Amino acid sequence: MRKFFIRFILLFLFTFIIFANNSYAITGGNTGFTGLWEYPTAEMPHDGGGRFGYTKATPYGFYFLDLAWLPWLEINTRLSTFNNIDANGRRYMDKAIDLKFMLWDSKDPAKWYIPSISAGVVDMMGTELMKAYFGAMTWRYGKFAATLGYGSDRLNGFYGGVEWDIDSWLTLKAEYSPLDYDQDVVGGQKILRGDNAAKKKYNAGVVLHAPWGMDGSLSYQRGNEWVVGISQTINLAGPYIGNHRRTYGTPGDARIPCWDKLNTDTLISKLKSGIEKYVRVRDVDVKIEATKREHKLYLAYENYGYASHAEAMVRILVLLSAVMPDVDELTLIHKNAGVPVVQATFPGTLLFDIRAKDLRTQEPMKDSIFNWADSDSEIQDPDAKGLLHNKATHEVKAMVVFEPRIDQTLREAYMDRWDIDLVYNGRYYNGWGSVFDIRFPIHNHVDTSDYFGLWWEKDLNNAIRIQKAGLTYANKFNKNGRAWFFADAGYLDEAWFGANAWARYYSESGNWWIGARLAAFHDRDPYSFGGLTNGVYRYYRGRTYDVPTNKSWYPTGWVQANYHFTDVDLDVGISYGRYVDGDKGVKYEVTRHWDDTAIGFWVIDADRHAPDKNFTLAGVHLEIPADKWLGTMFGNSSSHVWEQNTIFLSTYYMEAAREGATIRTPERLMNQLRPVAMKRNVEKLLQEYCSYEDGQYEDKKTVTSLFEYIFH
Repeated sequence: MRKFFIRFILLFLFTFIIFANNSYAITGGNTGFTGLWEYPTAEMPHDGGGRFGYTKATPYGFYFLDLAWLPWLEINTRLSTFNNIDANGRRYMDKAIDLKFMLWDSKDPAKWYIPSISAGVVDMMGTELMKAYFGAMTWRYGKFAATLGYGSDRLNGFYGGVEWDIDSWLTLKAEYSPLDYDQDVVGGQKILRGDNAAKKKYNAGVVLHAPWGMDGSLSYQRGNEWVVGISQTINLAGPYIGNHRRTYGTPGDARIPCWDKLNTDTLISKLKSGIEKYVRVRDVDVKIEATKREHKLYLAYENYGYASHAEAMVRILVLLSAVMPDVDELTLIHKNAGVPVVQATFPGTLLFDIRAKDLRTQEPMKDSIFNWADSDSEIQDPDAKGLLHNKATHEVKAMVVFEPRIDQTLREAYMDRWDIDLVYNGRYYNGWGSVFDIRFPIHNHVDTSDYFGLWWEKDLNNAIRIQKAGLTYANKFNKNGRAWFFADAGYLDEAWFGANAWARYYSESGNWWIGARLAAFHDRDPYSFGGLTNGVYRYYRGRTYDVPTNKSWYPTGWVQANYHFTDVDLDVGISYGRYVDGDKGVKYEVTRHWDDTAIGFWVIDADRHAPDKNFTLAGVHLEIPADKWLGTMFGNSSSHVWEQNTIFLSTYYMEAAREGATIRTPERLMNQLRPVAMKRNVEKLLQEYCSYEDGQYEDKKTVTSLFEYIFH
């Protein structure tokens, strides 16, 4: 077998030199991390790209989600299962996070002899059972790649391997694997023992690629085990799966009228009705300033049909390019509940460029100005007061809700509850809004019993309850639109009743803000439709207690600050203050955005720490728009965004670092509407619109090394 492996490697190297070209695939290893089989390479997916899937490598199993979270940073989150280790009657499971930094990316095919270089850490969060550090170099010559690396701890020294993309549907991979499986120990038991113990130090196999981005793998590893895996590639910078995107229309086929043949009042009326009919926005108001020398258009609207505010603006621009005569200047104003938030002023020539699907420049927004909507601006002079008037709107909907609980108790590996929510959303005047959400459980497989169940989530029962109900408010402090006040009050979520108030001051471009949050919370009765507890809910040694007290409200408060890195659409935030249980501490947050999609990580360092950790709590925040899953395949756009906070350390509970709840955070409302973010996203969507045909668009898939990011 060793001779076969040596011949296999020599054949790879020979073909590497003779037949290489520039088309190749980036594949994952057993755990999902971009690499060979057990070891990482110095390659990674394009920015926003990645994969999710499952690998069975008995007795190991790996569920994973791998993502190029930054152009030079790959993050792999996984749930590892050890099928031969018993944990209170179920297989042992372990959460982990792996990181890879792309230090240098060799982009020039002619200089294939210069390797890409990466370094990282495996299993940096959780129990850290498999923690190790590594460095790797990968030489890529067309369809062939060779990797040499070194790993600490269980990775156990130097490793290497090769990859060959035979065709668009087939990749071969082989590696030398000195991995020390004897270090994989849980509760004093080795995971690989007896007949499962590794017998060889090589792994080889194939990866099959489907046209829609699905990969299947089959490999022979450790000298005694056939390993199978399946994964689906994703792209957070576009439609998550596949390459379909909703078309915007064909404005180039329309006949554009001339000003001397138009009645201005008739044009305004048709613009208002047409935009509300063909674009999912409402409360459209139009003003036209027309003289012999110039024509200016002002248009205000409120987005209700798209998770991406930039998409709503671009759709309006595309429609205007089809019906508007030439204008010298165009101003679009996005408002929320009647309050103007951000305005964008474009040169009139942009409509001509959109109509021709030729932006004529790599920076179409160079001559456009995005800023906070100013109360003293020209569009709000006495003659234009009607421009920003607002009509109250009401939305009623029903939706299916899925509530999974994965590896959160030592008895059940997976639990879930399915519900139907009846929801009312109202948008009123001057920044006021409301929500009323009743949740009806229809299937419940969640154990909330004391000791062995999710005893700290008693609300996951079969009772029909108010999920959220209350008022929201968002409006400006000052005329320049940079100082804001936000508030909500009522039933904030399934566990909390209370109120929040935020004050924020934004920079001129919106790339930083400072502010504060004050709040007070009261525990809800988990078995009542809308009742509150008699006192406070206490959690102690696997049990919950409703403890009567005269001080049943929890006062909290934080000071906050945030900075936005425009080039990578990254928010870095910090807050300090008092949490629900009186503990004080700091919360650090980093959130990456791809327009309306967001994935963020956070850590809280409060007075009390988690066992064997130097922090209190850590987790991930997700904002996943519904209509990004398959693009055009499901028809109309949707404004619904699935939000979720998931805690990494989840098999125990402690009364510390509890933040209460909100109906809607300022970040959820304002992040996309900051001038710097709105400009970036509108520019990207305009470039996309002018670059694809028949609904097909190939996003630029790039990797940027950390060296390039810092020094260029």
